[in-house]
Amino acid sequence: MDLIERAKAEVINRHRFFAEWFTGRAPEAEMDVSARAFAPDMRMIEPDGSMIDADQVRTMLRGARGKRAADFEITVELIEARQIGDDAVLVIYDEHQVIDGQKSVRRSSALFSADAEAPEGVVWRQLQETWIATE
Repeated sequence: MDLIERAKAEVINRHRFFAEWFTGRAPEAEMDVSARAFAPDMRMIEPDGSMIDADQVRTMLRGARGKRAADFEITVELIEARQIGDDAVLVIYDEHQVIDGQKSVRRSSALFSADAEAPEGVVWRQLQETWIATE
């Protein structure tokens, strides 16, 4: 599988994990595997513009286990990717969530680099999320 396909798989599989984790269905041990998908120097720009680092992302995720109802959903759509240099890929995707019947959408751009130790062979280096109005 080439780097672009690994980065796309990472986006899809990580969001599948998030849905299972947030509803409490994913076992605790799966967080350790998932946490390896984030580079130590990773940065995330949240939809409100605040920036958090990899440790804050991991802490937020660990605290979110089981906080959503069983019908919580996350789907990834409109996934596009392009390789940037030898070992980096930029992925743009839309993340759709349904929380308590309320739909939200955010468009994200994520930079990945190759890392053989990561679950899909790439790590998240930077993520920026932007709210998209839903109709």
